[in-house]
Amino acid sequence: MMSDANKTPLTHRVTAVAVASLDSLGCKPVETEVNIAPGWVADVASYWYPSRTEAKRLGMQRIKLTRRLIDDECDDMDMRFRLWGAGPFTVAVEVKTSKADYSTDRKWLMPFPANICILAFPRGVVQEIPHGWHGLETNAAGDKALKWHKTDAIMHSQHPGAVIDFIAQVGIRRDHRTRYRVMNVWAKAYRVQDAVRKKQLSVAKLLDGLAEWLQRPRADRPALRDALERMGIKKPPFYLNEAIEYFEELRIETDTHSNHKGD
Repeated sequence: MMSDANKTPLTHRVTAVAVASLDSLGCKPVETEVNIAPGWVADVASYWYPSRTEAKRLGMQRIKLTRRLIDDECDDMDMRFRLWGAGPFTVAVEVKTSKADYSTDRKWLMPFPANICILAFPRGVVQEIPHGWHGLETNAAGDKALKWHKTDAIMHSQHPGAVIDFIAQVGIRRDHRTRYRVMNVWAKAYRVQDAVRKKQLSVAKLLDGLAEWLQRPRADRPALRDALERMGIKKPPFYLNEAIEYFEELRIETDTHSNHKGD
């Protein structure tokens, strides 16, 4: 299985266009890298409960139906209208961005993995859409949809058990992705809060130590840099030099003032 990190920028762009196209048709949820069948990881997978308008946008009134879907008591058009508004329909997208990758892939000879199978590709990569597949063509850069190819598209029958398994795989992928995102956001927020708490404790500790240092009699008071080291600040930044010198002078002035009061 190819991870998202190993895919080319062009593949990512074409995949993003495919995801946006399915989303615009009303497919929910739309997920990437879904294990939809043995030996078949779809680049994009979803399922679809289309409205009549959404069904027409995909051209379902022109989709060819396999013989087993055709009822002897109704014609093809009637069956198509029965399909509108039904569902769920499983949707699988394969993304191909090079002629070599497309021509050497054996998936086109395998059983169709979904009710609706879509090949997404940038312009110039695919000359002939595989039998039974929709084609989603993008521009050469892969960042804009140009054309839907539906000439030889077929609505494929799928066993109800396979449909349930397909939907479960999409749902599991969505759960993993959502859970990861939520946990990542939570962990990031916790780290930020933890860093703030640590900084607040460090500042409080520093101020407490500085106050204790100032209150000591001069004879018992170590150099401020030694006192800072005992507080855990071994190498104060260079820009604190003036502040350290200021506190040293302040302590001298405080001692002098105290001595005068004593006299």
